[in-house]
Amino acid sequence: MIDAHAHLLPDFMKNIDTVIDNAKKTGLQAVINSAIEPHQFTFAIQLAETHPGFIFTTLGFAPQRIKEIPFDETIELISQNTSIVAIGEVGLDYHWIHESQWRSKQQDIFKQFIELANTLEKPLVIHSRKAESDCIDILERFANVPILMHCFAGNISETTRVIDLGWKISIPTAVVNRKKHRKIARKTPLEHVVVETDSPFLSPIPKKRNEPANIKYAIEELARLKNSSIEEVDEITTRNTEKFFNI
Repeated sequence: MIDAHAHLLPDFMKNIDTVIDNAKKTGLQAVINSAIEPHQFTFAIQLAETHPGFIFTTLGFAPQRIKEIPFDETIELISQNTSIVAIGEVGLDYHWIHESQWRSKQQDIFKQFIELANTLEKPLVIHSRKAESDCIDILERFANVPILMHCFAGNISETTRVIDLGWKISIPTAVVNRKKHRKIARKTPLEHVVVETDSPFLSPIPKKRNEPANIKYAIEELARLKNSSIEEVDEITTRNTEKFFNI
């Protein structure tokens, strides 16, 4: 098993060793750790260096925080960290950002990250909350690298577009309690699927913080939805994640 997207950052600093031990005891092979604000980057890079071959890092820019995060500093820091396995999460967020001028700014910044990914030849991990169609349009036009739609929640038409474009869709542990993710999971062939916790968010266990060890719940639910075995889902999603991040 691989957790394709987690945030092992401030919420985990006090007990990070326990969280990583829990993940390994559960059988995880790796965790892809996503830092999305500049003040998180150093901790994320150091965590990967402390746990080589188990923790891998992506660096990105949270579009829902566009009004607070310094973009120029963020993109410069990302361009300097060549050890990362992908750029992300980056993208658009229309759930929290409603003003047209800020949505337009999001799109401009998104295109700059796509250009950086193309230059560095790094995959892109995409945040597309309530902005799935615009994200797909921009990516289809500008991106020349592998694409992973993180915690994707688009409609069936948008899901079909992603599949037809050959991109990956990340199914979160919330698939156990959210209909929209189960619908997407049923629609998406396993060859296009990876699994994630999005820790500490989207916990499959009510009122408990999510962590990478819980990735098993996503795999178990996928197996049920696909009328497949847990072993097959584990094998295919692990292989997909390894290939996407080149780990």
